[in-house]
Amino acid sequence: MKPLLQLFFLFFSISSWAVPFISPEVVQEVLNRDYAGQSLYWKPSQLPLTVELEDRSAVANQLAGLFDQGLIQRERSFASKDLGKGRKKIVLQWRYHWPDPEQEGIIYGVRRLHSLLASSEPIQQDGVWYVEARVRWWVDRMPSWTGKGALKKARLMRRSRESKEKPFETTKILVLKDNRWRDRKSTRLNSSHN
Repeated sequence: MKPLLQLFFLFFSISSWAVPFISPEVVQEVLNRDYAGQSLYWKPSQLPLTVELEDRSAVANQLAGLFDQGLIQRERSFASKDLGKGRKKIVLQWRYHWPDPEQEGIIYGVRRLHSLLASSEPIQQDGVWYVEARVRWWVDRMPSWTGKGALKKARLMRRSRESKEKPFETTKILVLKDNRWRDRKSTRLNSSHN
């Protein structure tokens, strides 16, 4: 075998078993590229949903608030409610639904990376290299409707408004694919759209 070819095979065999390196700066760069800046969607309830006109629950108030802001639609309907002993009562209802049946929720802001708390060394499993990153993040560009009426009281909206000072924490998994580190979730999304 020629010496150059032997060196190639030697280098190839060493590089195929070498643990890939990833610095905290690269982890942060990958998260800023693949994770931060994503729109955040809120689904207060599974729609369509019908509630009685007299319902004063948190869900009913949130749906009414979303309707008032023009974010969802509703139609009035009537139903018969059995009171027992052959008596019935006519009940007014609202049927709430998305303007577009394919809608996945309402955008309530954009995710921003606050800080990288820690990252693991690369780990190989089933021939794939992974890194676990513990991060803090916050919600940016919240629309004005998130601070109005019953929507202001919704736990997610309240917590999101204070997230810059009290960030959310989560664990993200980065994957080495095609010699490039990526957020595992964005890797799946990209492969399903291509």
